[in-house]
Amino acid sequence: MLEAKNVCLEIDAPPGSEEESLHLLREVSFTTPQGHLMAIVGPSGCGKTTLLKVIAGISEQTEGALKWEMRDLKEEEDLHPGELGYVPQFSVAHDLLTVDECVAASMSLRTQLPGTDEFEPKLENILAITGLTELADRRVKVLSGGQKRRLGLALELVTNPCLLLCDEVTSGLDPKSEREITDLLRVLSRENPRRVVINVTHSLASLEAFDSVLVMYQGRLVYHGPPKLLTHYFTVDHPEEVYLRLTQRDAQAWHESWQKKRDYYEQMLIEASATPSLELKSEDETQGVKHEDIAPEELPSLFSQVLVLLRRRWTIFRRDSGQVWLHIAMLIGFPLLVVIFALDGIKPLRQLNQRQETDIVYEMQRQAQHQVEQLQAGGLVSGLIMLQVVLVTLMASNNAAREIAGERLILEREKLGGLSTLAYVISKVLFLGVFVLAQSLWMGIFVDMVTGGLPGDLVIKLALLILASASMTSVCLGISALCRTPEKATILSIYLVGFQLPLSGAVLTLPDWLEGAVNPFIAAFWSWSGSLRSMGDTAFYDAVKQVTDTTLVSPELAAFVLLAHIIVGLSMTYVGTQGSQWE
Repeated sequence: MLEAKNVCLEIDAPPGSEEESLHLLREVSFTTPQGHLMAIVGPSGCGKTTLLKVIAGISEQTEGALKWEMRDLKEEEDLHPGELGYVPQFSVAHDLLTVDECVAASMSLRTQLPGTDEFEPKLENILAITGLTELADRRVKVLSGGQKRRLGLALELVTNPCLLLCDEVTSGLDPKSEREITDLLRVLSRENPRRVVINVTHSLASLEAFDSVLVMYQGRLVYHGPPKLLTHYFTVDHPEEVYLRLTQRDAQAWHESWQKKRDYYEQMLIEASATPSLELKSEDETQGVKHEDIAPEELPSLFSQVLVLLRRRWTIFRRDSGQVWLHIAMLIGFPLLVVIFALDGIKPLRQLNQRQETDIVYEMQRQAQHQVEQLQAGGLVSGLIMLQVVLVTLMASNNAAREIAGERLILEREKLGGLSTLAYVISKVLFLGVFVLAQSLWMGIFVDMVTGGLPGDLVIKLALLILASASMTSVCLGISALCRTPEKATILSIYLVGFQLPLSGAVLTLPDWLEGAVNPFIAAFWSWSGSLRSMGDTAFYDAVKQVTDTTLVSPELAAFVLLAHIIVGLSMTYVGTQGSQWE
């Protein structure tokens, strides 16, 4: 049984508002028995979805109590993730996966069934219950609105939840599809004896299929009772007239009226709930679907969740031909762009003969020519190193900027279902780590081969390239985790990369007072500077020093700072992923 007692939700008012706070919910009280299907209806903005999120635990009430089977969900232990199913109104599956793959992945992330004999039969049973068997091999992006709603339900049924919450799963559907989804919810409410199914809907067309209807108006509960008594209570001829009737009195008046009459209607609801429904049994038997009362499954281990997430992410990447070709183009094109500036190779620097020539004019020409060669060589080497670093950070930004923000809503649903935040972050690190290594190593090795060998230790330069890519990847991943939209995350990541070149000091030297303040935050500076410093035992180091006044740091210090960038970026990623960003 689900019971709400005087549930209130109050939030701070937006800046500039005359009021200090906004009351989204006020004194909402109701009781819903098990084996029950309830509709929450009301005009737009009345608090329907807000109430559902409070029940789900996404938002926490500021006053009142919510109880499930006499257990206070705020003061005592929350519902186990396997006991709760939440179907949001937006799509909760990756477009490039098939229906079968989506449900199988959900089962693998939320149960310990993979690898057992029960996995395939349960998968097939869920597809059969939700009417998706014939669509199992179809990708999500080609499904209709009604089919996506069915898929959303299927994803939640993998744990056989006893509390199934649905937010506008019938919105935007044609009357036939709406009726089919409503009938499916009724089947699901009877499938598990402990189950309560609650559906938020704006439509009043199929209320007769529900066991009870809860009407919200301006954050207040103004009716909860059998659908057949709805018109009687509001003194209207048809349910569609209820919303217009609500506008004729304020919410407080409706709420006070309900408080006086609720005992009668709730008694009628209890009597109606005590009458078993026989129509559903015959319907289930004709479908040949076997319903079982299975206890919620225990969550899989962190390692298992990581493997499932990695497998799913690689499947999505392989099927996204646009992304695959973009990565191939960057992997091949960016190193070629670097070597264009060094097609003639890097010529060895000649040492200036210390013997002074007696011909003063010739001696001055000789020293001037040597100076020109030094400047050319220093500029070329410094430019090639910086171009490599900037292009590697650009690829890193492209890899990570949309990685979390682009699937944020799917992540929120899966966290509610028991997905470990740590498992999610680890899977992203492992997935993106492959691109970090491939792009950095190929960039460094290819450029070194074509140019005949850049001066300095190749291992050190490769290590600093990898660290520069990893630092930018982790920071952009952190930005992606903190941003609400992929567009915002992409823009911020582009700005971050755009500032790398001008603020690195490689092109124009920064003022002394600004250099010390800016350098710690510029990954490109540390990789570029450490790589140049690794040339200290070659003739090119003096040449490089002639073209830059920027202080060069040791490779060890550069590596240490880049590792700090990685730690900061991953911390941002974990904090941003852990936080809630429901719509």
